[in-house]
Amino acid sequence: MSEHETSPTVLPTLRVRSLGVNYLTRSKGFWSRPRPISALEGVSFDVRPGETLGLVGESGSGKTTAGRAILRRIDSATGQIIFKGTDITTLKGEKLRRLRAGMQLVLQDPYASLNPRMRILDAVAEPLIVHGVVKSAEAARDQVVELLDLVGLPADAASRYPHAFSGGQRQRIGIARALALKPDLVVADEPVSALDVSVRAQVVNLMQSLQRQLKLSYIFIAHDLSIVRHISHRVAILYAGRLVEIADRDDIYERPRHPYTEALLSAVPVANPALQRARERIACEGEVPDIANPQPGCRFASRCPLATQMCREKSPPLVEVAPGHSVACWHRS
Repeated sequence: MSEHETSPTVLPTLRVRSLGVNYLTRSKGFWSRPRPISALEGVSFDVRPGETLGLVGESGSGKTTAGRAILRRIDSATGQIIFKGTDITTLKGEKLRRLRAGMQLVLQDPYASLNPRMRILDAVAEPLIVHGVVKSAEAARDQVVELLDLVGLPADAASRYPHAFSGGQRQRIGIARALALKPDLVVADEPVSALDVSVRAQVVNLMQSLQRQLKLSYIFIAHDLSIVRHISHRVAILYAGRLVEIADRDDIYERPRHPYTEALLSAVPVANPALQRARERIACEGEVPDIANPQPGCRFASRCPLATQMCREKSPPLVEVAPGHSVACWHRS
């Protein structure tokens, strides 16, 4: 059994089953009524203890919506979210607040995620105060200093303000704040996309080191497929709100099955110019689906070179085509 396979006696940290999320929107006209738009539909996956699941897809695919729904920041329309064996799909009030200590978020923009008027001590101590672990930031100073050291920042950083730090340092502070309550699951929503290229690898390496040290599970949401390959153990591909492929990292990158996954990976540059020139670039032509007015069938059918009439009429289920490798495609299952 590999390091990240789940044994029969070990529960996944997170189980998501048939998750669907709707947003309300209005049509044009004063008398129009709000109507639901399906931003996410029928999404299912597990996140194992100590594992990173990379969540990949183009803008509008539903990656951030999935992360927000899992953290219960928005309500789901359908499905189940099971965290450490407990169904949290409909939890509210004090039960939900207590549970959120074990599920934390690292935001995309390190500049907007920190209050410029709060010292780093206050920002990192805030989760501890909210959850009643300590009564004040000063009472949490030792814990905050320990957290800052954990992410590679000096103790005197606690007394400074966000403007004194670079983007990479601010993201380290955001990670320290997310770890304050010793969570089991961290949802990292594009955590390095706003950083300089020179510091992205440093932050990703830090996250991997913390994962090994603290036995964390990650959902890593990203556009950058090279970073996803570096940090993830498994990868899930979303398209227009549906999960189209999920497999171990190496299977996805070396043996993609879904035409959309193939197109995504063909756009990833390689360092060798000769190999780059020889590679086939797969362009997705056709119209992007309108999720406000969804058509029957596979949502990728309008852009897929393999599409047939069945693809346009009936949505393919997610089917395991090899051990641990599932794909939603009538022609690849």
